[in-house]
Amino acid sequence: MDTFERIAIEHDCEKLINRFYYLFNDDMAFVADLFTDDGVLILGRWEVGPGAEPMREPLHRGSKNMLEGVEVVLNTVSNIVVDVIDANNATAISRDTFWEHGYYDGDLQGQPAPITSPIGINTWEDQLRCVDGEWKFA
Repeated sequence: MDTFERIAIEHDCEKLINRFYYLFNDDMAFVADLFTDDGVLILGRWEVGPGAEPMREPLHRGSKNMLEGVEVVLNTVSNIVVDVIDANNATAISRDTFWEHGYYDGDLQGQPAPITSPIGINTWEDQLRCVDGEWKFA
């Protein structure tokens, strides 16, 4: 594999990881299609999958407060490092900074969340695989 092929794979994998966070903050179920048929999403002690269909409903239910405007949630990703194994496999590590604010009295009124610091910083370790020309989480 030449340098340009490796850089293209790294770029595609970084784009996949960024897309995950963008979709995850809208409706967590939207990330299901970013996984291979045997892919599993592990969030702490919560594991969904393998594959998109078994993930979709539990992830959507997990977004309930966010979708109803009860919680304002933001995950941001940084420090993405992709290691290319071969033309169809890669690993990645990244950091997730997580903010959340609840309007549990139902009075969101379109206001931004008054958040001063994140509630968590996580490390993600991902296995990535190219399936039919598209990079996905395995």
